[in-house]
Amino acid sequence: MPRWFGKSCKRVEPVVVPQRTDPAADPLYAALAAHTFAVPAKLHNLRSLAAAVNRAGIPGDFVECGTYKGGSAAVLGAELGGARRLWLYDSFAGMPETGALDGDDAGIYVGEGVASPQDVLDALAIAGADPAKAIIRQGWFQDSFTQPLPGSVALLHCDADWYDSCLLVLETFYPLVAEGGCVVLDDFGYWEGCREAFYAFCERHHERPLLERWGNDQAYWHKGRKHNRA
Repeated sequence: MPRWFGKSCKRVEPVVVPQRTDPAADPLYAALAAHTFAVPAKLHNLRSLAAAVNRAGIPGDFVECGTYKGGSAAVLGAELGGARRLWLYDSFAGMPETGALDGDDAGIYVGEGVASPQDVLDALAIAGADPAKAIIRQGWFQDSFTQPLPGSVALLHCDADWYDSCLLVLETFYPLVAEGGCVVLDDFGYWEGCREAFYAFCERHHERPLLERWGNDQAYWHKGRKHNRA
């Protein structure tokens, strides 16, 4: 066993999302391809995180901010179980205006990603998720977040792209995330604004999450987790 400054050290196993099968071969992800920009492996990771929250018995609902046509909402809906509900927030009018912290390339995507609540319901049907458990909040975040919110959140999926949107998502929902609950930032490594919003939020609230990464863009953490030791 290695020693470090006189103390014995145990090897820390990395957090690895189980890949029991090739996600690209899963018929569900193929069926949802027209409802999402995410590749099958990312959908599989999100679903695996939802399943892990279920196994851990974390209380609360699932929340997604930035739903588009419902592909990722559908895989979350497939893992709801019990009394959980699925809260879905989107303007359905395309991506909003960008700001100075969103990067030079962000502006060309303003208005992209127009969808409808019916698209989301269609995706939920593909996944066999119960539409009665889905609460769809249509409108810009600054308006829809003023409506009644879930009492507790077990998993928060933030696919909000820009700085202002991501920061508002974290400010609104992070206090509702239960201890051990999972927060997923879809665009951490892709859009500068998402990453800067995360850093600004952490600095403002003195948070130091144990950040995990999937691929080049997605990041996630479990609220309150201090280490990955067994």
